[in-house]
Amino acid sequence: DIALGISPTKIKGKTFFICFISDITSRKLAIQELDKQKKFYEAILNKIPTDIAVFNQKHQYIFVNPGAVKNEELRKFIIGKDDFEYAKFRNWDISIAQKRRDKFEEIKNTNKEIRWEDNIIDNNGKAITHLRRLFPVHSDNGELTMVIGYGIDISERKAMEEKQAALVKQLSSQNIQLNDFCNIVSHNLRAPLINIAMLVKFIEENNSPEEQKQMIAMLNPVISNLQYTFNELVESIHIKHDHEIKNERLSFQDCLKRIMDVLDIEIKNTNAVIDINFDAAPAVNFPHKYLYSTFHNLLSNALKYRSPQRRLHIKIHTKIKGSSIIFSITDNGLGIDLEKHKENFFKIGRVFHRHPNSKGFGLYMTKTQVEAMGGKIWAESKPDSGSTFFIEFKNQN
Repeated sequence: DIALGISPTKIKGKTFFICFISDITSRKLAIQELDKQKKFYEAILNKIPTDIAVFNQKHQYIFVNPGAVKNEELRKFIIGKDDFEYAKFRNWDISIAQKRRDKFEEIKNTNKEIRWEDNIIDNNGKAITHLRRLFPVHSDNGELTMVIGYGIDISERKAMEEKQAALVKQLSSQNIQLNDFCNIVSHNLRAPLINIAMLVKFIEENNSPEEQKQMIAMLNPVISNLQYTFNELVESIHIKHDHEIKNERLSFQDCLKRIMDVLDIEIKNTNAVIDINFDAAPAVNFPHKYLYSTFHNLLSNALKYRSPQRRLHIKIHTKIKGSSIIFSITDNGLGIDLEKHKENFFKIGRVFHRHPNSKGFGLYMTKTQVEAMGGKIWAESKPDSGSTFFIEFKNQN
């Protein structure tokens, strides 16, 4: 192969043509070989089922494989563009491009491989997570010539990790609950059973019909207490395994009115002042039986554990916090020493004040119901100053 070149020139007013002839066989073969090698390596890169992109020193794309961008026209479009132009074209959040630019600048400054997790939302609203790496490529004199980007979709792995973490949390919680059940069975169930056994023995050994009748009468409250404890345990187990229960759009005001009607006599007897304000968040998405149970437990506790030294004041409010609704109920009652009882506050069978109707199930059931629906409950309290219970109803948009 030869290359022919003709160049005109003037010598003493006359025009001459100078011809150049050179052998370009070796150069053409070298170019063909380089082009062949380029196609060979691109074919390999295009077959790899992961994201591969190559950038120049200005963070502009110079190669993208189908694993990164499936659409061939889009792959052609992206060449020579940077991530800001690409993000704009794909209608992505500009923060994604800025994060990638920051990573690119980091690798230019450190000359070291870096890796990170990249999260985007695709056009179908699905969260996609990629594990990305950037590798610097330098010339013989140490100058950065290009950066190779590598990414792999780890969305399924992340979802599996989240499921595993949730499972570990669930198993840990169930282990704590199992210990609680063992404690309540050994304490709350054993005592009534012993009492029943003793009374039955006394009845069998006693020949007086009158005394036998009195002992049989004594069995009734023991059996009632045993039945109540058993029913509460069964209900708490049912809540933890009831995955079919559905949310409903409920009015706080309507729910509270229903509970106040039930507790009307106690409210009047205590002469309680109840301040209600649901203006910020008048309704919630929650199972109706759980909301009624929660309101009943918290309001009845405020009435039950009032201070004899002052008139009972109760404040019931809601507010918005992000996508959550925060419900609070505050009283000026006996209060609780949280420094002393913090670890046991919501545990089953825990009682903090003497009262004939105290069983230690109300707060435990409330916590179980709230957490079963992904919510959160906590309290602030001081002895003889009253208590405030907070419930966060999540995902209320």
